[in-house]
Amino acid sequence: MKRSVALLAVVLCVLLSFSALAKTKLIFAVHWSDYQVEGVKDENGNIKVKGLRQYVEEYQKLNPDVEIEIQSVPFDEYLKRILISHTAGVISDIYVLYSLWGVQLVDSGILDQVPKDIADKVKSDFVKAAVDGATIDKAIWGVPVEVANYALVYNKKLLREAGFNEPPKTWDELVAMAPKLTKRNPDGTVAQYGFAFLSGWDSAVVHPFLALLYGNGGKPFKDDFTESLLTSKEAIEALEAELKLFKNGATDPAASVWTFPTGKVAMMIMAPWYETALELGFKDEYEATVGVAPIPYLKKPATTGYTWFIAVDSASKNKKAAWDFIRWMTLQDAGGFTRMGELMAKNIGSIPPSKKDLAFFKAELNDLYTSVFVKELENTYQEPNIAQGQEIKTILMREIVEAWNGRKTAEQALSDAKKQIDKILEEFYK
Repeated sequence: MKRSVALLAVVLCVLLSFSALAKTKLIFAVHWSDYQVEGVKDENGNIKVKGLRQYVEEYQKLNPDVEIEIQSVPFDEYLKRILISHTAGVISDIYVLYSLWGVQLVDSGILDQVPKDIADKVKSDFVKAAVDGATIDKAIWGVPVEVANYALVYNKKLLREAGFNEPPKTWDELVAMAPKLTKRNPDGTVAQYGFAFLSGWDSAVVHPFLALLYGNGGKPFKDDFTESLLTSKEAIEALEAELKLFKNGATDPAASVWTFPTGKVAMMIMAPWYETALELGFKDEYEATVGVAPIPYLKKPATTGYTWFIAVDSASKNKKAAWDFIRWMTLQDAGGFTRMGELMAKNIGSIPPSKKDLAFFKAELNDLYTSVFVKELENTYQEPNIAQGQEIKTILMREIVEAWNGRKTAEQALSDAKKQIDKILEEFYK
């Protein structure tokens, strides 16, 4: 009897071991911050707003044969990590990808083709801007999870203290207001910035410039991408408009949009996903402090937009399981909405690109912060999907920062950027 019991115990252990080994493991790489992955917690540590992990745990309970590991990668390392890990054969199965990287990842053979049923749902169920962002060479390469643009975010209290009852509508108004919102310490250092850019982050440098460029009637490239148009009159005027803020003392290259929640920045240009960070930073003073308005324009209202989409690595050994999870997370109805849409609207603070989610999350999208971004979709120019897009963007960022630091004029910086960028375009488009 004892031998039988012992034998049964051994058999059960073996079966359990095989069961554990039989689990399909997916690695899901994201660039999101801690609260976006782990959820927003109250003072007692209870989940107040779900993060990605809570959705993953829900899926694993429904599918006990699947294990999903979330890997959070810093944004500035993300693309490099994908390229290197794919070459080395140590991949993630699922990625949330910036649309600007799409052409390079497709050309490199890194992305798996989207199943037809998913591609069809994307075309029918998502807003056009997001569909365009996930489209490369007329094919859908992932499911859009976020469509974003930019607006002016300002500190209502600081503006009122300086005698301003409303934010600037034109760029000239912003240039006039910003120095009056700047305060300095006795030693001359800045105690409060009238306006802040962020010189260490390519999007914070390039996207506001593109918004001004589009609003000045220009564009960054020819329609066929054979040449950049960065030395056009419209482009030079756009960068010169930014430089006015540096010349009149309203900002400097050390300013940072990340210090806005400390109350030391009066105005900045920012994206919708920063909402939760502002709520956490200002707490009970959030609604009384934070204001949002369209980006002050040069000639016409304009802003820049971009898309993120979820995709699968072509080298994944578990493609079916990966796409099944993506269907559940991004397309399956969860009560009139999708789970990814809920994550975007309630936690990350971004605009969900699904038409169903846009209709369902009206309360979240019509709040004091996000409502302006949603309305500005009508004035949004999508950042173009272009070969070596990240490299081109980095070049443009470096040259703009050179101008910010006074080492080059606007015309010199953009001319140098054009020379470097046109060499890349010649390789891919001529």
